[in-house]
Amino acid sequence: MLELMSIAPMMLAEIIVDDKAFGLLGGLLGTGLIVMGSARGIGQLAGSAVEAIARQPEAGNRIFTTMIIAAALIEGVTLFALIICLLAVLG
Repeated sequence: MLELMSIAPMMLAEIIVDDKAFGLLGGLLGTGLIVMGSARGIGQLAGSAVEAIARQPEAGNRIFTTMIIAAALIEGVTLFALIICLLAVLG
């Protein structure tokens, strides 16, 4: 075990990380964060809308329309962000 611990730094010193690796890592991490953030946002939006409709059923149509518009805006921003991450991975 001690031999492995003394060899590991030498093995890690031989690994060369170029700019493409950092671009790939940044793109992949960014993609994951974007998807998680948009999923959380749309989930919270839908939960709040259902709660509001349960409180005031007569305003259900207006609340639903507003929720759909907000979800579409979140999806649009998510799409643009994913394209930027794709450019970071491929570029």
